[in-house]
Amino acid sequence: MALRFLTVVMLAGFLAACGEVPRPFEGAGRAGSPELLDVPDAQTVKVDIATDLPGGAARHLARAMVRALRAGDIAAYSDDPSPGKYVLHPNVIARLDQTGQAHVDVTWLLYNSQGLAIDSMSNSGQITAQSWFAGGPTGPEDGTMNVPPDIARKIAKLSGEESKPDDPAAREFDALVKAPAAWVLAKISGDRPSMVMAKPLKVALIEFAGAPGDGNEALKRSARAFLQAKGITVDDDIGPQTIVLSASVNVTPVKKAKGTPELDRVSIDWGLLDDSGHELGQMSQNNAVPHGKLDQKWGSVASLAAQAAVDALEGALGQIARDRGLLLRPDRQ
Repeated sequence: MALRFLTVVMLAGFLAACGEVPRPFEGAGRAGSPELLDVPDAQTVKVDIATDLPGGAARHLARAMVRALRAGDIAAYSDDPSPGKYVLHPNVIARLDQTGQAHVDVTWLLYNSQGLAIDSMSNSGQITAQSWFAGGPTGPEDGTMNVPPDIARKIAKLSGEESKPDDPAAREFDALVKAPAAWVLAKISGDRPSMVMAKPLKVALIEFAGAPGDGNEALKRSARAFLQAKGITVDDDIGPQTIVLSASVNVTPVKKAKGTPELDRVSIDWGLLDDSGHELGQMSQNNAVPHGKLDQKWGSVASLAAQAAVDALEGALGQIARDRGLLLRPDRQ
C-alpha cells in the first residue's frame, strides 16, 4: 500500500511539472453519450467449498467451478471470504467402489445475497481414487471482484497460478462441473425476471397420538402456532416439499413404595419424516407433572412443550430445506 501511494505521489508531481495536461476526453460521456457512464453490475458468485469431500478434492471441485464460470465471464471465486451477489453451494454424496472409482452425486444450490434459494441442479460423475485423495490446488486464487474475468485469466496464465492442463485432478473435476456451470451461467446471464425463486418447505402435523385428555390436539395446535410465528408454512396436504412433524406421547404415574402416585412422568417423542415416511430427525422431552394434571386439559403444558420442540427443531428444518433447495420461509420481499 505504501509503494502504491508513493507511485501516485510521484506521478502527480511529474504531471504538475509538465504544465497543462491535455484532456482529449473532457466532456465525453455527458450529453449525448450517457451509455459511457453506465457500468453494469458485476455478477459475482461465491463458490462454497464442500464439507463432505476430502479437503483437496473439495478445493479442486470449487476451483473447477470457478474456472468454468470465469470462462463464461462471470466473476467467480472460492478462496476469498467476500460475499458474492450469488452463492453456489455443493452438497455431495459419494462412494468408492472396488475398482477405486468414486461415484459422485452433487446437488448445486444457488442462493442470492440474502440467503434465499433460487434453484438447484444435480449431476453425477466419476472421479478416480487419485483425484479423490489428491492434494489441493497450488497457488493463490484470484478473488478480486474488480478484475474482469478475461483479464484475470490472462494474469493467471502469465503468473503460472492457474491449474495446469495436464493436472489429472483438475481435468476430472473440470468435466464434473461442465453441465452445472452451464446451468449457472444460464440462470445468472439470462432474463432476470424469469428466475423463479425456490419453493417453500411445508410442515405437515400428522400423527399426534398417545396423550390423555386434549393433549394430542393441544400439542398440535401449539406446534402449528409456533411454526407459523417463525414464518414456516404449515400445510397438512403432503407433497414433495413436505416434512411431516409427529409427536408420540406417553404419560405414566411415578409409583411410590407406599401410597398413591404424586407425579406423572410425561415423555414426548417428536419426529421429522419426509413425504415417503423416512425419518430425518427426532428429539425427546421428559418431565414430571402432578399426578392427574393432564387427564383432561393440558393448557400451558402443551404450549411450553411445543415451543421448546419447535425451537429445537428449527435448525434441522433449515438444514433439510438447504439440502433440498427449498426455502425455510416463503420469500416475502
